[in-house]
Amino acid sequence: MNIERFPEDFMFMLTKEEHDSLRCNFFTLKNGRGQHSKYLPYAFTREGIAMLSGLLRTPIAIQVNINITRAFFQMQQALLTLSETHLQMEKIRSEVERLRSEMYETLRYQNDINEMVAKEQNIISAQLESLNDAMAQLRAETNQRLLDTESTSIGFVVRKND
Repeated sequence: MNIERFPEDFMFMLTKEEHDSLRCNFFTLKNGRGQHSKYLPYAFTREGIAMLSGLLRTPIAIQVNINITRAFFQMQQALLTLSETHLQMEKIRSEVERLRSEMYETLRYQNDINEMVAKEQNIISAQLESLNDAMAQLRAETNQRLLDTESTSIGFVVRKND
């Protein structure tokens, strides 16, 4: 079987458990001679199957080789598409994270601005209250001065000596 065409990454020996599982599911040896296999069987990786199907010259082996080649090509294309999709998703995820960070920073600035405006409004309110108090006090003082001054009559002054 051209063993040199099948390095370790093209085929591997099944474990006893794997062999027993396959034996129960797919085949059984006849009673008597050959009832127990001496060696554990080998299984082929996808590369090994491609190599094996390329060695065999039967019409079925040729068709299998063609189908395997097509399947591997389609799988490779699917992986490339998946890889491109993954890269696009990573770009989108990165952009979303950047926008989220900017949004949080903007909201932080907005909170700072709101706090500053509230402080300024409190200061302005206190100043307006002081101004209103000062004007009320000035009005009261003006009214008091008017009451305290003697009233003089308006009109003609009449002399008594005439």
